[in-house]
Amino acid sequence: MTETFGDLFDRVTMMHSSAAWSNTFSELSAVLGDPMFSDGSSWSAWKELSLSDESSGPPWALLARTSDLDAVAARAGILGWSVGQPAKGGHEIRLTLTSPSGLTVIAYTPVSPA
Repeated sequence: MTETFGDLFDRVTMMHSSAAWSNTFSELSAVLGDPMFSDGSSWSAWKELSLSDESSGPPWALLARTSDLDAVAARAGILGWSVGQPAKGGHEIRLTLTSPSGLTVIAYTPVSPA
């Protein structure tokens, strides 16, 4: 059996990053309706996908929720994926994973607001 790490994810969705967050939010809302969550300026989540204002990464990535970032990092490393350093965002601690062919997965664990 091929080694995988999908079993470590609670949920995987698509994430779109756009420097034009406000316009993109309006356009996505016109298509998908109201988001399940939005902070109103940099992050929104619908069932189908999430929208971020971060433009330092790829415009599209997989967003994977996990309760164990360390296990995800270890398994990804075994599979030959590039594993970034953990970074704290506004709502999560995340880890960027890049497959040998260039697929980007942002693994994250939600954090409670301070």
